[in-house]
Amino acid sequence: MIKRLTGFIAAFISLHAVAQITVNVQLPQAGMMQKDQLWNLVLMNNSSDVFETTVSITLQDAASGQQVLSGGTRSFMLGKGIKVLGYRDVEPVQYNYIAAEFTTNYIPLGSYVACYRVMRNGLKGPEPLADECVRLNISPLSPPLLNTPADRSVLQTIYPQFTWLPPSPAEMFNNLNYDLVVAEVSEGQSPAEAVMKNEPVYVNGNIKNPVDIFPSSYSSLKPGKTYAWQVTARNGLNYAAKTEVWTFSIKQPDTGNPMISSSYIILRAREESSGISYISNEELLVKYYSSDNDHETSVRFLSADGKPLRQVNQKIVYGDNFLKFKLGKEFQKGIVYIIEISDKQNRVSSSKFSVQ
Repeated sequence: MIKRLTGFIAAFISLHAVAQITVNVQLPQAGMMQKDQLWNLVLMNNSSDVFETTVSITLQDAASGQQVLSGGTRSFMLGKGIKVLGYRDVEPVQYNYIAAEFTTNYIPLGSYVACYRVMRNGLKGPEPLADECVRLNISPLSPPLLNTPADRSVLQTIYPQFTWLPPSPAEMFNNLNYDLVVAEVSEGQSPAEAVMKNEPVYVNGNIKNPVDIFPSSYSSLKPGKTYAWQVTARNGLNYAAKTEVWTFSIKQPDTGNPMISSSYIILRAREESSGISYISNEELLVKYYSSDNDHETSVRFLSADGKPLRQVNQKIVYGDNFLKFKLGKEFQKGIVYIIEISDKQNRVSSSKFSVQ
């Protein structure tokens, strides 16, 4: 009987202690966060007892429920009243990294559930005093920003190059990639509606660099039409942030515009360059789009196996460049050659050609 009564009293004291401790988590609801900020807590002890306590945390992915991080503090004394904690009050903290991307100082982008448990060191081992769970939404301070084509610009090229600025800070991302969507804007539509509701004329995903070129393998954009475009940044498969929606239109062709001349060959990114353009005379006409400011660069002529044949200095302007080159006797009929240009970031655009 005495043994049962002792057990009842111990259980009552433990429950009473739990009821007397509350946890208030002081975390931002959104934005970037460092791991040290996880320990910004306010503990309230409404009893007159003093406890030797520790705090533990488990961090779970809000979508999958998978645990990604856990950790625990050293012991500290919790007396009556309010105790405001920060990382320095509870260090050293022992972490258990279930996901490798959490080894950095910043919490990766995503939505999480952080659950805290306050424990006291009792006579029979650790005993829970309080539990609290909160939702965390980690998002970049600055979303990606569209760069070119400029909003509401009129382009001569039907194969534009799209560029944008990455979100920041970059330290928050361990697998930054982008989705690009381009859609035609119907009459009476807003650009945002066009991107959301219309069937895209071009979609590309898992883009690693903040640049993409409308490929020649797609149906060309139509002169006189207006198009909307938007970029979505992701961290791996997780959504991070979206840009605004910008528009551009394709200029109606006219007889004096070299854009409509089939004799111009188009230089494209090296990985997209394919096929051979055939010219019928010793004058090579080239169309090259530059997203850089006006500058001078070298135009290189190579044999099919990459052997240098000629190098020409050429002034390049922002946008479309229509270039003409006289081919000498070193360019023989029926042989395949390569012309290439590098931009300021050393990205190479090229095309193969042959004189017939």
